[in-house]
Amino acid sequence: MPRTLRLSTLALTLSALLAGCASGPQSLDELPRTPQASVDEILKDADRREGAEANLLRLHAAQTALNAGNPEQAQQILRRIPQSDLPTDQQIRFSELQATSTLSLGDTSGALRAIQHNSLQQLDMRPVEEQLRIQQLRADILEANDRPIESARERVYIDALLPAGRQANNRQAVWETLSSADTAALQQAAQGASGDYAGWLELALITRTERNLDLQIRALNAWKNEHPNHPAAAQLPEPVQQIESLHASRPTHIGLLLPFNGPLSGAAQALRDGFLAAQYQAQSEGLEQPQVTLYDSTQYTQVIDALNQAQRDGVQWMIGPLEKDKVAQLASQPQLPLPTLALNYVEQPAGGSSFYQFGLAPEDEARSAAQRAWNDGHRRMATLSTHDDWSQRASRAFISEWEAMGGSILGQELVDQPAAVANQMGELLKIQQSERRANRVQGILGSVMVQPTPRQDLDALFLAATPLQARQIKPTLAFQYAAELPVYATSHAYQIDPSGLQNVDLEGLLIAEMPWLLDHSDPLYGAVTGNWPQASGALGRLYAMGVDTQRVFARLPQMRQYPETRIEGATGTLSLNQGGRIQRELSWGEIQNGVLQPATEDGATAF
Repeated sequence: MPRTLRLSTLALTLSALLAGCASGPQSLDELPRTPQASVDEILKDADRREGAEANLLRLHAAQTALNAGNPEQAQQILRRIPQSDLPTDQQIRFSELQATSTLSLGDTSGALRAIQHNSLQQLDMRPVEEQLRIQQLRADILEANDRPIESARERVYIDALLPAGRQANNRQAVWETLSSADTAALQQAAQGASGDYAGWLELALITRTERNLDLQIRALNAWKNEHPNHPAAAQLPEPVQQIESLHASRPTHIGLLLPFNGPLSGAAQALRDGFLAAQYQAQSEGLEQPQVTLYDSTQYTQVIDALNQAQRDGVQWMIGPLEKDKVAQLASQPQLPLPTLALNYVEQPAGGSSFYQFGLAPEDEARSAAQRAWNDGHRRMATLSTHDDWSQRASRAFISEWEAMGGSILGQELVDQPAAVANQMGELLKIQQSERRANRVQGILGSVMVQPTPRQDLDALFLAATPLQARQIKPTLAFQYAAELPVYATSHAYQIDPSGLQNVDLEGLLIAEMPWLLDHSDPLYGAVTGNWPQASGALGRLYAMGVDTQRVFARLPQMRQYPETRIEGATGTLSLNQGGRIQRELSWGEIQNGVLQPATEDGATAF
């Protein structure tokens, strides 16, 4: 995800050297502090000298070029300097200049290599200000390389050494980088952390893992008691301060607007039961929860009438409706009488800033598939979808996300005609051309067997199809000599079946699934499935959505103001986009012996 980098500005104390002086400087400390010569003048002076003196002047010329905003020229000059021949202090300066100019040119991996040079192991021999500058540069580079936890750790370690006027910005940077980190990575880092660094990690995790606003406040108060002298204790990060503000102003009366009659009544009951289960769990821990009033959306032709009625009843927040046409009615209103979290998505932009949307959209799974495939190292993919509306939406979302990251789409196939799938896969994989080549080679070599191979420029597939269609795809890939080709699928592609019998032809399929059904790690999973066994099956997605709705609605104003906010929910990692739509990042599993098992980061199955 693109982020604005906080590039550390090199101090002016590193600036120009007087050119043409009678006796050249012998060390970094002899360089003048005031710019008095151009890059060209310094280089001409260097060319008149030899050895260490010439190298030092060229090093200074590179610094002057960088100060003037010309990193390309700085790089050209550095290429003329043998770093290994320099004294240690000059090797450190060389590494700093190399890293800064490389980062300025957008080469983040090159900058990381430069800032890891062996000379920097002796950085403690340099003045404190130089040490701080290089440590901040290292933090910038780690952040640019998507290593936020390491970046934050660098900033935490230097915080006490910074002048008071620079500490506020440094602490803001610590929080922002931790906010961008993966929750699992934060938890792993916290296990071995100590001191102020551990306090920062614990604070970041409060906003992620404590799923209820009241639980967050309780955890935050405990954190304050445990870390009274922590740098963040005197001035909490603004998003954490807002948690306290939201808790103080949280609603005391909310409404649930759901279709308790008609064809959607089963879904409505699952959502209601999940919502109330989260409510009762908080109450059982001594946390006061708002009053809940139920409204049947099927009783209102104009859904705005339900909100007006609820407002007269003293309701302060409305959850619902579920029906897409009624959600569209509310989305078209310029202003609503109550803040509302609708439980479905509509295409048109919503009018008011107090209208939010939450649903189990296939687009979320498709975007997660693109991100997972990219992180697994794939760059060239093809899509397999059907004519169904949900499948086409998922395919479009995948392609949009994939191409935005820089990936290539090599093919798009519709796979809802069983008789045509084998030929389609053969054409996509170019297996027929390979077979013809294999036959020619075998004709030349005689008895030597040559096996056809699928095209080598295709890294993986994205699949948005039903279980029936998916069960045809995997065996077809094996028949086409492509059994090892990774396939990333939405949750529609398999059936929840503890016996595994219904998924025997899906071995190795990678599937986006919500944590509720994948690893059962949610604190409410046992209680909810104990009372409603159907919550462990396909209907569990709606129970989980109800649970997350209860947890998230009170934090929506915070999520709108701070888009980097993430909530670890039962349905995935939740965030809010600019249009007021909650988006989910899904967990990943792999079919093993017919059963979906959690997959590790490299796509392997974790047991």
